[in-house]
Amino acid sequence: MSWICFLLLANKKYFLDFSPTCYLGMIIGFLTDILTDSYPLWEYDAGSDMQEFLIETLDEFGVYFVTIYLFLQTLPKMQTVWTMTRHIFLWSLYSIALEWVAIKTGYMKHGLWWSLGCSYLSDWLLFISFYLHHKMRDKYLANRSC
Repeated sequence: MSWICFLLLANKKYFLDFSPTCYLGMIIGFLTDILTDSYPLWEYDAGSDMQEFLIETLDEFGVYFVTIYLFLQTLPKMQTVWTMTRHIFLWSLYSIALEWVAIKTGYMKHGLWWSLGCSYLSDWLLFISFYLHHKMRDKYLANRSC
């Protein structure tokens, strides 16, 4: 489903520019999946270890990659504190809505002390991190070409 969104909505001319940040997000996703194997803050409804591996891998290569790509693609042209706060707010709402649907449909459940509030705060931190990574990478590449 996420790759259908990518094919329909993504401007592919930015692929080389956005993909490093998307790959960073995938790595973070894989690391949190490893963490939650030992410290179950959340889990996916999977009948076997192989199904869980497939679900997590599809999340990283699909949902995470595409969400980060579209987040970067839709960055406001004028990036002020207000426009970036609004942009991150909207993308965090989208992300938390996806998680809420996953929980309500039984696809995912929270464990230990994790909650939607924790996920919402994490979404903010992640989107800020992805934005900063993208901007720092752009600045590095601009300085390198001089």
